[in-house]
Amino acid sequence: MNMRKHINMQKIVLGGVAALALFAAACSDPQAEKQRAFENGNRYFDEKKYGEAIVEYRNAIRADARFGEARKKLAEAYGYAGNPRAAFAEQIRAADLLPEDVDAQIRAATYLLLARQFEDAKTRVQRALARDPKNTQGLLILGNALAGLRDLDGAIAQVEQAIAIDPTNAGSYSSLAGFKLADGDRDQARTAYEKAVEVDPKSVPARVALATFQWGTGDSAAAEESFKAALAIDPKHLLANRALASYYTGTGRPKDAETYVRTLAEAGGEAEKLVLADYYLAQNRRDDATRVLEPLVRSEGGPGSSGAELRLAQLAYVDKRTADAHTALDRLLAREPRNASALMTKARWLYAEGNTAEALRRSSEAAAADPESAPAHYLHGAIRLALRQYEEAADAFTETLRLNPRAASAQLQLSRLTLLQGDAAGAVQFAQEAAKNAPGNPIARMSLARGLLAQGQMARAELEMAALLKEYPNAAPVRSLNGAFKVTRKDLSGARGEYERALQLDPNSGEAFAGLVMLDMLEKNISAARGRVESRLATQPDRPDALSLAARVYVSGRDYAKAEQVLSHLIEVDPANMNGYTMLGQIYLAQGKLDAAKAEFDKRAAANPKDATSRVVVGMILAMQNKVQEAKQKYDEALAIEPRSLIAANNLAYIYADAKEDLDRALTLAQRAVEQAPDNPEIRDTLGWVYYQKQLPELALRAFEESLAKNPANPIFHYHLGLALAKQGNLVRARRSYQEALKLKPDYADAQQALKAIGR
Repeated sequence: MNMRKHINMQKIVLGGVAALALFAAACSDPQAEKQRAFENGNRYFDEKKYGEAIVEYRNAIRADARFGEARKKLAEAYGYAGNPRAAFAEQIRAADLLPEDVDAQIRAATYLLLARQFEDAKTRVQRALARDPKNTQGLLILGNALAGLRDLDGAIAQVEQAIAIDPTNAGSYSSLAGFKLADGDRDQARTAYEKAVEVDPKSVPARVALATFQWGTGDSAAAEESFKAALAIDPKHLLANRALASYYTGTGRPKDAETYVRTLAEAGGEAEKLVLADYYLAQNRRDDATRVLEPLVRSEGGPGSSGAELRLAQLAYVDKRTADAHTALDRLLAREPRNASALMTKARWLYAEGNTAEALRRSSEAAAADPESAPAHYLHGAIRLALRQYEEAADAFTETLRLNPRAASAQLQLSRLTLLQGDAAGAVQFAQEAAKNAPGNPIARMSLARGLLAQGQMARAELEMAALLKEYPNAAPVRSLNGAFKVTRKDLSGARGEYERALQLDPNSGEAFAGLVMLDMLEKNISAARGRVESRLATQPDRPDALSLAARVYVSGRDYAKAEQVLSHLIEVDPANMNGYTMLGQIYLAQGKLDAAKAEFDKRAAANPKDATSRVVVGMILAMQNKVQEAKQKYDEALAIEPRSLIAANNLAYIYADAKEDLDRALTLAQRAVEQAPDNPEIRDTLGWVYYQKQLPELALRAFEESLAKNPANPIFHYHLGLALAKQGNLVRARRSYQEALKLKPDYADAQQALKAIGR
């Protein structure tokens, strides 16, 4: 030990008693203690040691709970430490304790604005402006609060998210039209924005704020002028260049955006260079994009840009170098397994390649990796929807909207789903929001018209249809929808003309094709309907909607052999199509040919050990013949081959529940079936039946009610609901349920006995 250090150590030791005395005195003085902790916190804060600063500021507040300056600094430290929730709470407390502190009120108003608490933000910032009327930041917050907006970066980011969700939807670029005042006063908001520019003419953020407001309220010419005025002050300002580029892209002038995107890339870092690459990719200038991306991947002194690596993999996939693309992407994911963008890309590729189960897993991982990503939740919902997992899809789209209320694509999907569930009012509401957020999107307006038709609002529907036909006279979906509209008006000739026009425009239009077949059948022209479906199947033999439609036509013409043929093929190409199995079973039963059908499918199963579908059909036939044990065996064989066989899982669960045996396995099977087809009422009913037999009437009741909501004309669902209600002791409602079952099926013996048991 050197002499200087030894002397210092002596001083410390010798001074220990005196130090302890001083420490005890300080501890006895709360004012001294809070000041010491506050100063320590400031020192740590200046050193960017935010965790230590938080501890010291909290010590200061513990000594004096009304120490406003300490709460203000604590809020700032929480913000830098990545804890916005705690920062928000402390900043509000600080503003309450420091009513004369303009900065404290401004910061509190900013947090309230980000939380969309517009009225509170307005009150706070007006308090600050009363003391400092020329505070530019305060004026901008007031304008945003009055307009019901988030901050500018958040607003532009939401536009970009909407584009990421559906890059093909030009209407998404108009999401900034959401600035047309959520719940504020447009005139006051405009005044505040203009005042901010007046008091600080050199403020670029003030001019960008005004321009964005002008764009959102429809004054495009003034917006462009204001954006350019902002750049005249600082030509390299990142936000101004980004905003003007977004403006030109969103108004259909992407070529004019290039100058500003290039400036953004030159003035910014990696993120801004990726924006330039994305711009080139959107313009199909792939060589230019590659020239931007490759140096980022090869950057020296670090691993390079994962964003650039991902985009180069995507380019390889577009070039049909599929194996190279997957290899590059897998290499990235091995290094960054929670990279949400890479996981989303992997999910999209897998889905396109038909590997839906793995695509679903990857999309779920993406949403978990970045729970705040609206595009990740949207992709997960889209894959759920494709798998007919409607409730889960609706949950994902709802989460998308929570994260980005301007995501018109999610609103459109929810409009479709609510319409499928029979909620026309909900469908109209979602479609209206989508049309507002993407006013140039014809699909949003078509969804609105469809919802209005379902709701019976014929006058409004007619106005929407007239506008669509005027703007899109050569769009097959618009013509098909107008055909449906004319059917509701009983104008069958006009409907036929619209469907035929739609097929001329798009020969693959399923809606127009189905509309013409329906009209043929309404007019009792079965031979025309038959010719139509056979012509379609000749060119598209594996199309499930055409096969299902053909089966209905053949049944109407009593050609059961042909109906059986197309239904057998339908369940081969779409093994989860429960309606196909149901129709096939009804045909066999109606013809009294269960044994012959069983023999045929037994032969098919014997010829192909991996044929789960044929074993399911045999199990179904055996169940119809009351050969329950043999049916169970066939369903088990099918599940051994294909564990996710929807029909086998559902039917076997029902058999177990009916026999009150192995109810734990029955529950597992029923839950597996519901996971795959959550909106199928028969499958929900099976789950309810298992719960009922397990003596869980509350859970059974919920499942039966969900089944009835989707199909109120099924007497079995009413009967089952009655049983669950009776089990709970609710005999009044149980009696009504049994009576409903008997209205639908007067000879329903089980319902008659149940009604008799509780007394009529």
